[in-house]
Amino acid sequence: MSQAILVSNNQVINSLYEVNLRAYVATNVTIKPTIQSALELLEHSLSVDAFICFKETLDEYGSIDDLLNVFSEQGIKTPLIVLGSVESDSKQVIKINNKYNIKLLLQSMAKILEVTAQEMASMRVPKYFPIPIKLFKQMNTSHCRVFMREEKDNFEYDYTQVLEKDIPVRGEFDGYIEDGVEHLYIDADERLRFINRASALIVEELSNDKLSGEEKMEITSQGMEMVAEEIFDNPEMTSEIAAVSKACIESIEGICKEFPKVKSLLKMLMENQSDYCFKHSILATYIAGEIVDNISWGSEEQKSKVAFSLFFHDIFLLPIYKKHPNAISEEDLLFQDEVSEVDKEIILDHAKMAGHLVKEFPRAPLGADMLITQHHGMTSGKGFAVNYKDDISPLAKIMIIAEDIGTTILIQTKEEGKLNFNKKAVCKQLKEKYRAHTYRKVIEAFEASKI
Repeated sequence: MSQAILVSNNQVINSLYEVNLRAYVATNVTIKPTIQSALELLEHSLSVDAFICFKETLDEYGSIDDLLNVFSEQGIKTPLIVLGSVESDSKQVIKINNKYNIKLLLQSMAKILEVTAQEMASMRVPKYFPIPIKLFKQMNTSHCRVFMREEKDNFEYDYTQVLEKDIPVRGEFDGYIEDGVEHLYIDADERLRFINRASALIVEELSNDKLSGEEKMEITSQGMEMVAEEIFDNPEMTSEIAAVSKACIESIEGICKEFPKVKSLLKMLMENQSDYCFKHSILATYIAGEIVDNISWGSEEQKSKVAFSLFFHDIFLLPIYKKHPNAISEEDLLFQDEVSEVDKEIILDHAKMAGHLVKEFPRAPLGADMLITQHHGMTSGKGFAVNYKDDISPLAKIMIIAEDIGTTILIQTKEEGKLNFNKKAVCKQLKEKYRAHTYRKVIEAFEASKI
């Protein structure tokens, strides 16, 4: 197994990064609270494949040049991965500007280890997978069976179950922590699902006022992906899923306010590694908000209702887009031979499924389920309208127009490499496509916006 040192003093992030590196690139992580303590460990370690540190811990030590000088003096060739924005031209340094981008960290580690994506997907692990006990401590539910490991002779172990699946956790781990236990174990087959659920803990970071827009975007993307995968696997609105969703929706609304010009928002979206579905949802929320601001009956309450609806409207499609990252619309997915018939049925029914799901959401905005069900112009929520009629909610019409505009902007930007959005030409196309008077009013509100 490969080895890495992680310098961090944030217990939640420590644990999340540790389990991700172990699960996806078979890397054992030793955590140290300071650069100096990590250097002392590195000096006595025979083989370390990566030295990983956050910019904050690096700033406490000195500068990246100070650390590289120590590496040079001691002849250390170990790659240095810095999580956070730093300036360095050294080939020994791998910079990950957004410290919450776990995917990029895993890709960087895989590159160091020369592990391919296919090898990562098929990586074999022992029957029981270790989870830092401090990560369990942060969770309210066990999610899966939990085991204690006891050492026997000749480096063999016994595993004894200490927790059942899906039961509340109330102080069960305090005794283990007092006894110095650092890891408990779960079935290896459950590890990726467990990590997905545990990753929701990072959403708590959204309350940090010091986060940049890019950091908020990355955390929100991870939260939305976690919600989508959990719901896709089991379409149930648990209190945990509802809490993560609420935090992400509030974050998206904040991001839209933080970037009052579409160019700056789009620049950040294109730099983010999230999939089309996430980018599309944020851009549609931004555009819909501008339309509501410029329509006679618009209000802040309606903007919030649309933001809520757009978070969930394509939630069942995220795992499908993940399997087909080059797809740019639902229609595109339907006509791809690689998409399974089961997934195509979900694509046709996704509006109805999402509308039904949010009925279980605690204190959901009144009528949000209807907006989601109708967001493709079909009152039943099944399929896609060809002729858009007046028999749906006015706010659903705003969602439809905002989605259409957002898709156009994303496609043109991706094709041309820069924002080159002809608002006048797009509005002309929209008026030809949506001929009913009520849709025209929505298009006119978009024309009056500052986008």
